[in-house]
Amino acid sequence: MADATRLELTWVGKDNPVCPERRFLLEDSTLSHHADGCTSTSDLLDNRLIHADNLLALHALEQEFTNAIKCVYIDPPFNTGQALRHYDDGVEHSRWLSLMRDRLVLLHRLLRNDGALFVEIDDTESSYLQVVLDEIFGRSNRVLTVVVRRSAATGHKAINRTPVNVSEYIHIYAKNRAAWKYKPTYVRRGDYDWAYSTRLVNPHDGHEQWRFEPLGELVAKTLGYKSTRDARKALGKKPFDERVVAYALKHSEEVVRYAQPKIEAVSKAARELIGQSERDAGRVFCLRRDAFSDMYFKDGNRILFLRDKVRNGEEGGLVEPLTNWWDDIPWQGIAREGGVVFPKGKKPEKLIRRILEMSTDPGDWVLDAFAGSGTTGAVSHKMRRQWIMIEAGDHCQTHVLPRLRRVVAGEDPTGITVAEGWTGGGGFRYFRLAP
Repeated sequence: MADATRLELTWVGKDNPVCPERRFLLEDSTLSHHADGCTSTSDLLDNRLIHADNLLALHALEQEFTNAIKCVYIDPPFNTGQALRHYDDGVEHSRWLSLMRDRLVLLHRLLRNDGALFVEIDDTESSYLQVVLDEIFGRSNRVLTVVVRRSAATGHKAINRTPVNVSEYIHIYAKNRAAWKYKPTYVRRGDYDWAYSTRLVNPHDGHEQWRFEPLGELVAKTLGYKSTRDARKALGKKPFDERVVAYALKHSEEVVRYAQPKIEAVSKAARELIGQSERDAGRVFCLRRDAFSDMYFKDGNRILFLRDKVRNGEEGGLVEPLTNWWDDIPWQGIAREGGVVFPKGKKPEKLIRRILEMSTDPGDWVLDAFAGSGTTGAVSHKMRRQWIMIEAGDHCQTHVLPRLRRVVAGEDPTGITVAEGWTGGGGFRYFRLAP
């Protein structure tokens, strides 16, 4: 019976959840596959590809995997009303809600206390799905919703009577928000942040003696010009600016910017130093912090260092913290990934890689109950995570199985293979439901 004091979404059939019968999973050893020479548990041989209805399969996994999965990623049918090649994407609204609710309840049980669920969806059912997720996981365990840009407003999509839809959404829910730990993730900036236009002349002296000068003036002088104006006139604006950026990236320890801090967002000690720096113009004040980097203030502004925007492995470029707007992952060209054709259903390997980077460590269990073309398993394998994929359609054998065999054999050069340094190894077991 529903709680009369709680706000909830209701639909026909909600009070009659499906109670799946207990079925066992049987391994088909003729389809299980391991790389040659795999003998160690470190080779991650226990990955599982399950050809079955996902509700029955999830129920069968409870005995072994309850509270064991670190990350669940699912890309369920969006219920757009289309008849797609590999699955039905149009069922009655109430039935879709029931189908999702029954599976989400089981996925919640399988997640570790510090695990998280990622559900990708478009705007057809997104709002309804979020309410269902609130009921199952609790609103306090909602992390956020990511907006993913999947395409551009070009071609036939531009001929539209409404604004062009180019986005999908990823709802992120932790099983226990307090226990889930986000692994900070950074993305490349497309251009230089010209707010970093000041050079700290003597960074190795104490902050009380710090002196500053315009970055452009310094670069102009090193090139033999009297001023930035003369350098730009002689070299051209773009070539000179490129020299400035190159210097800044190479000497990020001494390049800074000033930022007006939000008073309500800083500590009492920081507010006091901000006030002092306003009254004592030109002097640099420092707030020492044990758990975080020190903070510096001058003329009421905070001093930010370019070094904090440069990360190893970024080839000298700038990075910034990951936000909930993901427009930097290319979707064009993913048709070749994995060597399988899966129109309108395949997700970029880089997308799954980002999700696993921010939520898992090598060796963690990852589960995808709507395997589709097998992207989640392929990415998890290359990133040395343990994985479980469930797919009811025949493409489990025609698409997913050969794709994962190529990954194990090191014969899939696409997607994130080069970035992860993947050359093959490990294996997986193939399961069906027992009669």
